[in-house]
Amino acid sequence: MFGLKLKYFLNVSEKIIVRNLRNRQRPEVSANPGLNKRIQAFQEQGIKIEDEDAEEFLEKSNSNFYNVGEAYNEHLNETLIGKHDLQHKIVKEKYFKENLPNLLTWSEKEQIRHLATTQPDEWTPQRIAESFPVTVPVVKKLLKYPWKPATEERIARHDASAMRNWRELKEGNLNIPEDLKKRFLKFSERQIPPLNQKSIKVDLTQAEKIGEFEQIIQTCAKKDNAEKETEMCDKTQQNSNNRKSNKKETIDPQRLTLQDLTARIKERLESGSEVDTPDRIIIDTVSAEKSKLVNNTEIDLVSYKEESNLKEYKESDTSITAINYPERIRIPKKAYKKGATYKMNDCYYDHDGRFLYRVLGLTE
Repeated sequence: MFGLKLKYFLNVSEKIIVRNLRNRQRPEVSANPGLNKRIQAFQEQGIKIEDEDAEEFLEKSNSNFYNVGEAYNEHLNETLIGKHDLQHKIVKEKYFKENLPNLLTWSEKEQIRHLATTQPDEWTPQRIAESFPVTVPVVKKLLKYPWKPATEERIARHDASAMRNWRELKEGNLNIPEDLKKRFLKFSERQIPPLNQKSIKVDLTQAEKIGEFEQIIQTCAKKDNAEKETEMCDKTQQNSNNRKSNKKETIDPQRLTLQDLTARIKERLESGSEVDTPDRIIIDTVSAEKSKLVNNTEIDLVSYKEESNLKEYKESDTSITAINYPERIRIPKKAYKKGATYKMNDCYYDHDGRFLYRVLGLTE
C-alpha cells in the first residue's frame, strides 16, 4: 500500500518539473549582446560613453594583435621614464637643495612641532606652510628630526640670525623667488609667540671623578693659593697703613744739628719740664762721646815678622761623591726568583739583573 502511494507521488513530481522547465521565461536576446556588456563594464569603471560614439570607442579599445610588440615597447618606455624621473628627483633633492633662509624663530618652530603632534589631521605640512613663512619641504624636514632643548646662547644666536634674514628680505638682498618673497613679506608684521622655558637646556653633567693622588694635589694647591692670598692681603694692608702714617707725619721745615737738639733738651731739663726717653738717650750718648775724646799722640811703627807657616783653611767636604755602579748584575741560579728584587750596596735590581733605582746614603 505504501509502495503504491510512493510510486504515484514520484510520477506527479516528474510531471511538475517537466512542465516548469517547458514554461520557464527565456531572456530576450539583444541585437548586440557583447557590445552592451562591454559598455556596461566601462560605465561601472566610471567612463562616460555616449550611444552615438559607443561603437567607435569600442573599436579603438580593441587590442590589435598585429601591433602587440609596439604596445609593449610603449609600456616599457613609460615605466623607464618614470624610473628616470624618480632618480632625477632623488639626485636633485640630495645634491641640489634650495637653501632658503631661515625666517622662523625658535618659539615658532616649537609651535609648529606642537601643532603637528597634537592635531596631525588638521595641521598638515601644507596647512603649516600656509600659516607660517616656510615651505612644505622645510616643514617636513623640521618635523622629521626629534625636538631637543638648547642653551640660551644657542637660542639667542638662532633668533638673531632669523631677524637678520628678515631685515635682508625687507631690503631685497635675499636671492629667493619672487612668489616666495611676496608670500613671506605677508608675515613680516606677525606676532611672535613667547619662548617656552622647557626648551632651555639645563646643564646636568656630573663632574668627573678624580683619583686619590690628584685630589691630594688639588687640596695642596688650594692651600698654597689661600696662603698666597693671605700674604698679599697682609702686604696690601701694611702698605696702606704705611701710606696713612706717612701722610700723618708732619715734616719740620727747619733743619736741626745734633748740638742744637742737645741744647734744647738741656734747656727743658734745666727748666724742669718733662723729657722723653729718646731725648735722654741722645744726651747720654753725646756726653759719652765727649768723655772718650783724647788728644792725638804719635804712634811708633812696629815691624812685625811675617809668619810663613800659615796654612789656608778649607771646609770639610760633606757632599756625597758619585760612586760608579753596575747597570746589570748576574744573579746566581740558587737565589733566582721571578718577580723578586735584589739589593747590592745601595742599588736595587730586578729578577733579570737590570738596574731599577738607587738609594743614596744607604749602608749595609
